[in-house]
Amino acid sequence: MELPDGLYDQLLTRTLRDLVSAAAGDDDCILQPLTSDDAPARLAEALVSQLSRILDDLKGEGAEKLRQQLDLVNFILVSLQHRLGRDADSVDTVSSPAQILQAIHRQSSKPAMPETGLALPWLFTAGKGSPSLLTELRRELAACDQVDILVSFITHSGVRKLLDILHAITAVGADGQPRTRVRVLTTTYTGATEVLAIDELARLSGCEIRVSLDGRRTRLHAKAWLFRRRTGFGSAYVGSANLSGAALMGGLEWTVKFTERGQPDLFERASAHFETLWEDSEFQRYDPVNQAHRRALSDALRRESGDDIVARPTFFDLEPKTYQQEMLDQLQIEREHDRRRNLVVAATGTGKTVVAAFDYKRLCLKEGGRPRLLFVAHREEILKQALRTYREVLRDHSFGELLVGGIEPESVDHLFATIDSLTTRKLVTQWGERYWYAVVMDECHRLAAKRFDEFVSGIHPRILLGLTATPERSDGKPILGYFDNRPDGSPAVELRLWHALDQQLLSPFEYYACDDETDFSAVPWAQTGETAAIDNLVTGNDLRARLVLNEWRRLAGDPARGRALVFCVSVGHAQYMTRSLIRAGIAAMCVVGETPQDERRRAPEMLARGEVCALVTCDLYNEGVDLPQVDTLLLLRPTQSPVLFQQQIGRGLRLAKGKESCLILDFVGRHREEFRFDRLLSTITGLSRGQLIEAVDKGFGTLPPGCHIHLQRQTREQVLRSLRKLVQQNWRRLRTELQTYAALRGRNTIRLANFLREQGIELDDIYRSSGRSGWANLKRDAGLLTTPPGDEDEYFGRRFGDLLHLDDPGRTDLLLKVAEPGAGYQPQTDRDRCLLQMLAYQVDGQSQQSGSGERFLNRLQISPEHCEELAEIGEVLQSRGLLPERPIPGLEDFPLCLHATYGIREILTAVGWLTADRRTPFQAGVLALHNRKTELLFVTLDKREGYHERIAYHDYAISAERFHWQSQNSAGPETTAGRRYLESPGNGWRFQLFVRAAKGEPYRACGPVTLERAEGSKPMSIHWRLAEPLPSRLFREFSILRGE
Repeated sequence: MELPDGLYDQLLTRTLRDLVSAAAGDDDCILQPLTSDDAPARLAEALVSQLSRILDDLKGEGAEKLRQQLDLVNFILVSLQHRLGRDADSVDTVSSPAQILQAIHRQSSKPAMPETGLALPWLFTAGKGSPSLLTELRRELAACDQVDILVSFITHSGVRKLLDILHAITAVGADGQPRTRVRVLTTTYTGATEVLAIDELARLSGCEIRVSLDGRRTRLHAKAWLFRRRTGFGSAYVGSANLSGAALMGGLEWTVKFTERGQPDLFERASAHFETLWEDSEFQRYDPVNQAHRRALSDALRRESGDDIVARPTFFDLEPKTYQQEMLDQLQIEREHDRRRNLVVAATGTGKTVVAAFDYKRLCLKEGGRPRLLFVAHREEILKQALRTYREVLRDHSFGELLVGGIEPESVDHLFATIDSLTTRKLVTQWGERYWYAVVMDECHRLAAKRFDEFVSGIHPRILLGLTATPERSDGKPILGYFDNRPDGSPAVELRLWHALDQQLLSPFEYYACDDETDFSAVPWAQTGETAAIDNLVTGNDLRARLVLNEWRRLAGDPARGRALVFCVSVGHAQYMTRSLIRAGIAAMCVVGETPQDERRRAPEMLARGEVCALVTCDLYNEGVDLPQVDTLLLLRPTQSPVLFQQQIGRGLRLAKGKESCLILDFVGRHREEFRFDRLLSTITGLSRGQLIEAVDKGFGTLPPGCHIHLQRQTREQVLRSLRKLVQQNWRRLRTELQTYAALRGRNTIRLANFLREQGIELDDIYRSSGRSGWANLKRDAGLLTTPPGDEDEYFGRRFGDLLHLDDPGRTDLLLKVAEPGAGYQPQTDRDRCLLQMLAYQVDGQSQQSGSGERFLNRLQISPEHCEELAEIGEVLQSRGLLPERPIPGLEDFPLCLHATYGIREILTAVGWLTADRRTPFQAGVLALHNRKTELLFVTLDKREGYHERIAYHDYAISAERFHWQSQNSAGPETTAGRRYLESPGNGWRFQLFVRAAKGEPYRACGPVTLERAEGSKPMSIHWRLAEPLPSRLFREFSILRGE
């Protein structure tokens, strides 16, 4: 047998190994070791494959052949029993004669078995030899305990074909409960869903429907039916068929069936995704009796079908979406740190006004009543929309008054006013700078410089909230200085680009990094002369201009059909490129600062009408080039600035009707290895350097929906070289960078936080797993420390790297305290001593390194440089901190903070399992503290990037309030551990959840959980309800949905 070249995914048998050895050398084949995680499924697959063939080849026919097959299988099982001895409880021989149990129906009529069974997969193709999909669905419905349905749209023609069976299975019995429960998720996508069909389903007993009305960002295009049975023989149908007559009756629809018993991992994955979507706030319950629900659904369907009706706030808008809640949580944390002048930066269309309204609602709950509010914008339309939003969120349609044009408010207590009206009437002077409790400025980057400065400087409310899409004013000057920013200089809240793309709040992008021979290696990036140096290289460069035109035509097809913005480095470059485009037959217009005002106003309209297909500019802050219709960006001005890069790209990501995506052509050029490609690519992907290396090398497989990144060969190679050099940041280079930095800043003013921020270096670059490591050691090697080296310099420099996850105020404060001058820090309370012990055991990672926290502190204080190093690490970690100091409910006497990050040694030390005298190794997934009837659940999600055959969805956050957990394999309803779960909380036991994403990472303290429901045995699947909802960022991390 000859083995052809190509891909394989097969366990090596003796025969296959010999064939591979004969056909290919070691360098001509790829062999991957079998892991212990994959071994059970892989080895069983090999056994099944060979055993099936052996059983089929047995001699004889009919009953005689069946007897031989049964005897052989039981012989194998009995042999296993003998081999395993007392551990053979799981071996179960097949009874004779061989029969298949298909149903038990003590209290119901004999059910009809689906023609395709409940054990094997099937592909429905509407072709010859394939059972009818509709018939199979009806049979599945007739004999299930619950059915979950996901479809993009539902029509009456589809529902009526199932209505009789749906009525039968949802009819209530003497107990008032339906035999089968039905859950339906659907959308208003393209306006195809019919209200009549939704109403028919919603009126069924035990049927609940949830709908997404936002067709602009609907993410649900799946079509699936999940049939759940208490017997454990569930089934799932996933394919292309919506709940419509045409889809169910055939056509060219394909649907795959898989089963809970035959493909348990797939079934579990489908169930996990449905449960998480069901809890997603994008899908809201629909009640056909509620007129507001009916009106909102009808309006959304008309809007999605093309009728240009205005979207208005509905019952769907009364709760913040997940990402908006995260923004609100961050605002709350900022104010707990006494930072009350807050700037929110998020792209247009992300609902900043909704966030502001919910923020005000929270202030109302906190202060009582309706604190005085002033909402300021530059246009009347924005104010009217904002007032509607506040009224809907507050559920008070009399709230607030407008001050625009000729409208005179009766009161200024809750005022929505233009900046012009405020300035003209001198309201701040009239009522006083502290009259309003809260002041909100929408689109504050658009306010003219003088009026902005006068207003913001002259008003002093309790809360000041600025809303903007960019932290730059219209004149290019920053506005961050007017606000209380975070310690690292960033705004209070900033919605990251990739998060907004994940939420489909922005248009997807297709980014092409085009090879360009222009040599930018001598450009002094971020220094005086940068712009002039780039200008000299690109202005008048006919070769580069031809490359731009050729690539544009190749990737866009016909440039004239698009709406493009072309970003240049200077006015001269913009004028040159405009002439080049016009000569090439592309209608282009140059729009720069010196362009006459009337031309600048006309340019966007001309682009929208197609009179020109490209606006060429170098002025990023010109409002005239901020157009939703733009679907192509040409980046002809290279930059190392992530802010500038994101601002350029952001111009093309506005959503617009008929716009599928934005094509971005970035002409990269040649750069030094030191060029920071990582900063630019992280801006649009959110990936770390290590993740970027894999993505650049093997493809960007985890981008937001609809997005694509392609790096041409030359660019890809130089980006990889740059990334690998950064990741392999050698100690000599770090030392040189620090020496250069010290020469510029002065030897005595060097702080770790400033060095990291200004040099674009990560803490992980300083604290390395091998070789020289640590800030104090780096300073010593750079000649900044002149004291003699200590005995534990190398040790502490390496081990301090295990502290980089600290994120709660208690532990970061401790790092600062150990460097206190004078007599040195000494713990005063039991809590202080416990925190110190946690620090000691986190640094001293080996189980044989027992000892008190005070003894560890004495070791530190021998070398003041290491105490100072801990303090500087604490400064960096504090500046990144997002957590308020909240004890974990039920564990208030332990120094643990809710939602903070902890290593396992820190947790075990905090709860007293590890002490100064006892350091017992711990490897289990649960820890029962019998003296207080509390069990700690340590959950490892083990999410792996990309596909993996053993990816299982055993543990995941269903919603911010619910968590799915699979117990230890030994736990069942009849075991001590299983009864502890099932009988809680009546038995007095309490449970605390700690979750980490993967092995080797720290845990998040998620707080107490209570039993909601449980099923299965050895292991048990348990739904916990969290006493404290997960913050949005943690739910997104623990959820199985990308972009949740």
